[in-house]
Amino acid sequence: MMIEVNLLPGAKKSSRGAGKFDVGAAFGSIGSKIRDPWLVGAAASLVVSMAAVGILFTSQNARASEVNGKVDRAVRDSTRYAKVLDARRKLTAERDSVYRQLQIIRTIDDNRFNWAHILDEVSRALPAYTWLTTLEQTSKAPLPPGADTLSASAKAAAAAHPAAAGDKPKNKVVAQDSITVHPELTFRLVGQTVDIQALTMFMRQLESSPFIQHVALTKSEIVIVDGKDVTQFELTASYEVPPTGVVRTSPLVVPVR
Repeated sequence: MMIEVNLLPGAKKSSRGAGKFDVGAAFGSIGSKIRDPWLVGAAASLVVSMAAVGILFTSQNARASEVNGKVDRAVRDSTRYAKVLDARRKLTAERDSVYRQLQIIRTIDDNRFNWAHILDEVSRALPAYTWLTTLEQTSKAPLPPGADTLSASAKAAAAAHPAAAGDKPKNKVVAQDSITVHPELTFRLVGQTVDIQALTMFMRQLESSPFIQHVALTKSEIVIVDGKDVTQFELTASYEVPPTGVVRTSPLVVPVR
């Protein structure tokens, strides 16, 4: 047996492999300690889940920031466009009001001479030995321009069947806010003649007028007037809007001193 004695103070015997770390041995020791594969799978799943949660959290934060930016821009645009739309609605309402007033003026101006034209054409078409006893309007008188045009029947129906409290009406009656420039105008003529051919001539001349149309004979009979037999007739007709160029208009000029 041989004994070695170190006579130098502070000197140490160098050991083999000092300062080296064996990685395979370390993992081998850990692997030898962890022998359950389910525990390894659970640990791996936990690591993967944490990584996925981190990635999703980061992406959702980025997307939320982008969406918030879009919402802020949309709110600013909405505020700006709301003012523009409000101004547009006001201008549209003013335009519609002016247009309605012009339509009312046009209606009054176009229809104020209707009866003057009818009487003029009837007087011109009336033949000799024929006279009229009645000339009256048979169509319903139109409402004044700008008045409520809701029909009376619709109003009566709405009053007869009021909606129950809390019920939403399905068919709501809406007043038609429109202006008829040329309302329908029909009239009736009753007269007498001593010549039946004069009646035919009267009807033909009325029909040829640019202001009268749909002339029809509704009744014809023999009556005694002052001891003589005369033919009493009844005609129906309607007013016709004349074509352009028949009626000439000129501006009214009033001198001002």
